[in-house]
Amino acid sequence: MDKKKKIIVGSIVILLLVIIGVLLFLLLRKEPEEDTTGYVLDEGNYQQIQGDMANEVAEGYFQTYMNTTWTFADGTSETQDAVLGNSPDNTKPIRCEVILEDTGEIVYKTGVLPVGAVLEPFKLDKDLDAGTYKAVCQTYLLKEQENGTYEDFSSAGFYVTIEVEN
Repeated sequence: MDKKKKIIVGSIVILLLVIIGVLLFLLLRKEPEEDTTGYVLDEGNYQQIQGDMANEVAEGYFQTYMNTTWTFADGTSETQDAVLGNSPDNTKPIRCEVILEDTGEIVYKTGVLPVGAVLEPFKLDKDLDAGTYKAVCQTYLLKEQENGTYEDFSSAGFYVTIEVEN
């Protein structure tokens, strides 16, 4: 191959490599993700956005009154020592489900507990045999809907021990 043909072929190869590089750059370049929060972050609104996000997280936090060992004389009796309630520091009602750890069976459900409410002595919804049961008290913070019903807003689980004596 003469020198002139080598220069033309070399120029074509370099031009093709440049075109391929530009195409790869354009194809692999990551587009900015769409902001689903409605926030456009800049230096002037950083503090406001941070405050708004903190309020949203704080809104999902809640406190509950409860102890972790509940004693029942038998599987159909009311407990005299279980404490379960919605703290007066909360801003929303709660509901609870007590779920046996080993079977996943729900043995007790509360209705809606308004802010500040504490359950009176209660019976389990399921008659348990004598024994000690490990359970989780799953507590749901509720958000009232426009139609007056409630929707789970956030939740937390707390371990409890259920002791059925007879």
